[in-house]
Amino acid sequence: MKNICLWSVIIFAAVSISFAQKSKDIVVSFQGGSAIPSTPMSFSQYWKMSYGGGGGVEIPVSASVTIGANVDYYQFTMDDEGIRNSFATSYMRDIWAFNDVSIKPTASNSSVMSIALNMRIESPDLKGALRPYLIVGGGMLSYSFAEISLPVKSTIVINGESISMTSQQKIVGGDKTDPFFQLGLGINYYLTSSLGIFAEARYSKEIVKGAGMTFVPLTAGVLFGM
Repeated sequence: MKNICLWSVIIFAAVSISFAQKSKDIVVSFQGGSAIPSTPMSFSQYWKMSYGGGGGVEIPVSASVTIGANVDYYQFTMDDEGIRNSFATSYMRDIWAFNDVSIKPTASNSSVMSIALNMRIESPDLKGALRPYLIVGGGMLSYSFAEISLPVKSTIVINGESISMTSQQKIVGGDKTDPFFQLGLGINYYLTSSLGIFAEARYSKEIVKGAGMTFVPLTAGVLFGM
């Protein structure tokens, strides 16, 4: 299934580039923004949105439907507060009689990259410069979660003397590639017949058995008619 989706995206991208060289109706887009982690809990609580963006090429097939290929990349930084809240240290002070317990998590950035085929649908009745649209699509996403280091420092007082101890824990990261689908809403504002700006929000979900990873890219960008 993964190989079929991947080759479908590659073939479509190649066809799009071929059409782009021949057609006068090709639209090239570039966008930037960030993505909100949603599920699973380890994603939404341990990581927070950073920067990202991407680009794509689109081919109008009718007055209301455009198909295209997009590549997007987003980074996520470690959510220090979310990790501290998930690994509460109060029970170590209350039950184990430690005077002080602290966690100082560290990690490099995590990232998600996607290659997708999308269909953008506009109302054919809208002829003005401002045009809302719907996005439906899917493809392959590859994500890399960094390992989170959790050094736990605890202090206990015995006979008036403070004794410090440090234990090393970690949240294992990893890399994975899976199919995904996405739904979204956006709005275009055409400055000229060949230049426009847009803003959009997408809901992207990994296609796996059970609860897959989901995130919500929020981006703004520019459109160029070729």
